Amino acid sequence: MNSNLMNRIKNSLIVIGILVVSTLVAQIFSLLKFQEATIIIIYMLAVVFISQITTNYIYGFYASIISVLAFNFFFTHPLYTFNISQPDYLFTFFVMFLASFLSSSLTSKLKNEKKLSQLKTNQVLLVEAINHSFQINDLQNALMSSMNLIAENCDAYCELYVHINQTNFNDHTLNRNVNTDFKYVQSIMVNREEVGKLTLFSKTNIPESWISTIGDILSQNIERHDLVERQSLAQLQIHEQKIRNDLLSAISHDLRTPLATIVGSSDTLLENLDKLNQSEQKELLLNIKNDSVWLINSVENILSFMRVEEGINLKLQIDSVEELFGDILSRMVNRVPQKLVLDLPKEPIYAKMDIQLMGKVLLNLVDNASKYSPIDSKITLKAFVIKNRLIYEVIDEGDGIEDNQKRKVFDRYITSSSINSKQRKGLGLGLAICKSIVEAHGGRIIVKDNQPKGSIFHCEFPYEGVTNE
Repeated sequence: MNSNLMNRIKNSLIVIGILVVSTLVAQIFSLLKFQEATIIIIYMLAVVFISQITTNYIYGFYASIISVLAFNFFFTHPLYTFNISQPDYLFTFFVMFLASFLSSSLTSKLKNEKKLSQLKTNQVLLVEAINHSFQINDLQNALMSSMNLIAENCDAYCELYVHINQTNFNDHTLNRNVNTDFKYVQSIMVNREEVGKLTLFSKTNIPESWISTIGDILSQNIERHDLVERQSLAQLQIHEQKIRNDLLSAISHDLRTPLATIVGSSDTLLENLDKLNQSEQKELLLNIKNDSVWLINSVENILSFMRVEEGINLKLQIDSVEELFGDILSRMVNRVPQKLVLDLPKEPIYAKMDIQLMGKVLLNLVDNASKYSPIDSKITLKAFVIKNRLIYEVIDEGDGIEDNQKRKVFDRYITSSSINSKQRKGLGLGLAICKSIVEAHGGRIIVKDNQPKGSIFHCEFPYEGVTNE
């Protein structure tokens, strides 16, 4: 049994029920000796009520006819017949039918206007909701939200398929009613190409124009989202190119000086070897060594920076923190003039990490601490666990960092002006690389003040108590 037949039966029962109740009420009023005009008003009110709650004006028309016949049958003499004893009743019946029909028509018209107004309001709200969804969500979530909004607005089961660029969305709303009578399919077009389809299954008829409007709204928002995505990608590419240009500029500027120094010192040694005493030769060789070490560190940082820019692919495995710190100590003990101190707990700590990248973090932090610390000071490498956090710290006894510079030190190409004039400034990549590697491990890195002076570079990672198995 389809929905149209069910609606007809429902409306017919409403007409019969209301008119039966009205007749019973009119009988009571008749027994109480009320005038015929009162009974006529009862039937007119019944017709208005029927017009209000039924789905078609025709039921109000039927109710008008039936109410006149019921009034004639039950309340005019001779009773319980359709005979008319007085000609005046013909005019009464006509006026009663006309008044009832006009009231019914007016009520149906007002109801339809109200329904149309509510429909337009809902349509406007749907358009605004779809637009808002695309403004605050990514494309996948915006499509999912829009699909549910459309299904709710149209009281329908909805299927939505969209394929554009890297987005492939294919989903449907829940609880499909298999007894749907209407099916609508609307293409979604972007740049005159079909990128998807919207399919609706509904119990009621939905205007084709509204389905087309919904498709246009989806198409416009998808196209706008695609345009913004393309613009963002273009801006990202411009930004990446700017980074490369800045890096090349920094490299060409900063590498030129140590290379020139190495060449100059080498030429001096080759041309004046017999004229230079041992102390002068040693100083030139030391300059060559220091600049060579600086170049090696700079090249390592550049390679690490390029790896970070391409995206860090961690090779995680369980390693000993004690072995990691011991390796850093052995590699740096002859490269820095300061005294290196290890501060590790008695119980061994095992952590899941990319040991090569984590070693790079500690090497950069120790090298950075050495640049900004007096030669006769010490640098402490510390590791410990607090609750579910694993902490690495590199502590120096230098001049420290001003509060307004603590955040900036992790930016690219930032170097301090307080570096020893005898030492060469770096490229400003070391701490930026440290930050990227630490964050790739799910941690964070900050700099704090050491007491009575100096800085503490504090690395903090999530820790769940890993054992070496």
